[in-house]
Amino acid sequence: MTATPPELDAHGRRMLRLRNELDDEGIWLPVEDDLLALLLAELDYARHPHAHEGVAPRYGALLATPDAMRRQPAGSLEIVDISDIPLAVARRLADGRSSFVVRVVGNGERLICFDRTREYESSAVHLAVDTGALVVQRLGRGWVRLSTPQGVATWDGIQWSTKRLSIDLASRIAPHAPGADPSVLANIVELCTHWLGAGRVGATLVWSLAGDPRELSRVGMGAAVEIPRLDLSHRAHFAALLNALSQYDRAALVDPGGIVATVGVQLRSSERSRALGPFLGTRHTSALRFTADETSTLVFVVSSNGPLSVFCRGERLDLS
Repeated sequence: MTATPPELDAHGRRMLRLRNELDDEGIWLPVEDDLLALLLAELDYARHPHAHEGVAPRYGALLATPDAMRRQPAGSLEIVDISDIPLAVARRLADGRSSFVVRVVGNGERLICFDRTREYESSAVHLAVDTGALVVQRLGRGWVRLSTPQGVATWDGIQWSTKRLSIDLASRIAPHAPGADPSVLANIVELCTHWLGAGRVGATLVWSLAGDPRELSRVGMGAAVEIPRLDLSHRAHFAALLNALSQYDRAALVDPGGIVATVGVQLRSSERSRALGPFLGTRHTSALRFTADETSTLVFVVSSNGPLSVFCRGERLDLS
């Protein structure tokens, strides 16, 4: 005779609904039961935080097993002992930017305080990859983001969306760019995925693999704008380029070494490439046709709603 499973209480049913929701959305979940329980609890709290005077606060937590927490996060930080206070109180100290509740299976809770913000997706991803932890954040607009060593999932209050890490996408693009600098490729994809895409900034980047991109025959320089040389091999330059691309239309040109000095460039196409039918919107179609003419380029197109498309030799690369 099959035993009847125990009746779940209201909290248990809520956790089960959340787990089924995450399963249905294909979101990566840990196989360890204890870590999964922590993750469900923290995602539930992030989606339904304690509100004060009608305002729901930001929030952040790092979750791991003792084995998965490979090393302490990089940078200057302080760890605060919160073992003597209730978790409900400790959570109100964690803003998900510079302070996080740390919950390690079997080791209780701590509060970690950084000297700089970790609120942006790029820094949250680096935090997850460097430490092996799961990073749960409630963002300022009420969205909830889960960053893991496998990918990023974001809940916008209505539905979940997921994406791979830029390092995984770069490995899929690399075979189409033989001889290209792998570090430049990795940084371009990180900029597109975890900066532009995360910020919902639509943009086009033309990476010339064979020389000065300004000498390509199909670039229109009539409305181009020269900017100081920004080097994509330096992550410190990402913020400046992100802000520029959020204010200039058309494309930015990237030379083989990752230098960006020109934005606002028009991508033109030949009669031959215009035989390629339209693909999605104007930005994607222009990139598709441009790479059919300029075969020494890769064109990265970030949609304003986040996804990245990469075009090479008149085709969109399959990044799935």
